[in-house]
Amino acid sequence: MKTSTNSNSKPPISQPPTPPHKPLPTLAATLLAGALGLAALYHATLGLEVVSTEDARRLSIERQPRALPPAAIHEVNTAAPADTLARAIAQDGRIAIVTFIYTSCNAVCTVLGSEFQQMQTAIRARGLQDRVRLISISFDPRDTPAQLDAYARRLQADAGVWQFVSVDSAAQRRALLAAFGIVVVPAPLGEFQHNAAFHLIDGDGRLARIDDYQSPDQALDDAVALAARRDARLHLPGDAATAVINRALVAEHQANVGDAGKARHR
Repeated sequence: MKTSTNSNSKPPISQPPTPPHKPLPTLAATLLAGALGLAALYHATLGLEVVSTEDARRLSIERQPRALPPAAIHEVNTAAPADTLARAIAQDGRIAIVTFIYTSCNAVCTVLGSEFQQMQTAIRARGLQDRVRLISISFDPRDTPAQLDAYARRLQADAGVWQFVSVDSAAQRRALLAAFGIVVVPAPLGEFQHNAAFHLIDGDGRLARIDDYQSPDQALDDAVALAARRDARLHLPGDAATAVINRALVAEHQANVGDAGKARHR
């Protein structure tokens, strides 16, 4: 018997070929990618110690103080010939805390001036005049010696502790600002927008540390610690010098921990 065929039946629809199975990443490959990512993060943050470019720069300077570019400065109320900032500080021998200002500034420079006034008082009270000095550097080419002198008088700066200086050469001024990480942007009405910090220069004329300008006490304590290391290196035999330096490092670490704790509770 013949089987009848339904004329209405349709041929079966062909299915598209199944794409080849792609294997999932292996555990080893995943772990390798994670390790590489952590290594990159560790390198970028200097061992997970910093979280920003500025933090990284400051930590790098603290670990390896940086030489300053040659910049001839003119100090107010002194007959001394112009010298580079680094050489002037090295010849003086004291640790210098440096800020950058301009005399017509009515913003952050006012804060810096007030904090330097308080630092000057603390330096006198603690008998640190022969170990720590303050230097305000004008980055405004319009600031004349007479204007800087008037500015210093208005702030009651003691020339034995606190000096005001200018840099005549525009190229040297730019190089100095770059070395200190100071960014100056012209603003309306002849003013400038700029960042600020306390920059510590060691007895060899090198940029050795940067502290926030909101932390003047920390900056002065760090300057004293740098002075202790310098004194130990210059005047004491090896073991005694090491002991003094270690005490200074411990004091500095404790101060930093305390400062960080205060910042977290603000």
